[in-house]
Amino acid sequence: MNVFLGNKKIQLVGKRPKLGNELPLVPKFKGVHNTKQKFDEIFINKGYFFISTLPNVKSHACGAEVYDLEILLSEKGIDAKICHISSDGKSSWSEVKKLHPNLKGLEFSLDGCDKEMVQNFKESLGIGVTSSHRLAHGIFAYKDGKLVKSLIPKQQYGVPNIKKFINELLSMKKKFT
Repeated sequence: MNVFLGNKKIQLVGKRPKLGNELPLVPKFKGVHNTKQKFDEIFINKGYFFISTLPNVKSHACGAEVYDLEILLSEKGIDAKICHISSDGKSSWSEVKKLHPNLKGLEFSLDGCDKEMVQNFKESLGIGVTSSHRLAHGIFAYKDGKLVKSLIPKQQYGVPNIKKFINELLSMKKKFT
């Protein structure tokens, strides 16, 4: 899949999972904030589970994605576990934590993880950036362990349209109620 960072074309590796599929790979990424558990220990198959992937958590766009997703889910009354997965290390989260200390989402880092596990995870969601350690922006919503909606924005520069994503998700009543 091709996406863009401004005018620059970027090739992603892997395939976006199909609706109704389970998360194909539940890796053992280490928690960096709001959890001491690894990702595979908190992935749930009951209720709602959101995965937000972040290419550079130090950027405004990634910080806004973290904040917007958590605030909008709360405002819409959606009780969900939220996991933010970043390409960056633990120290990269300091700005987000300083600006928004009350966020509850579980934050994970790919930094220092097994390279093969990271590559397999990127490919399983279609969010791996060719020839880079970075992830693409992506949001994946699971209900009872099955994917009900996903977003990998064509334009990776800027903040994904999370409000539209959540509103579309809510309009899918038969899958989300």
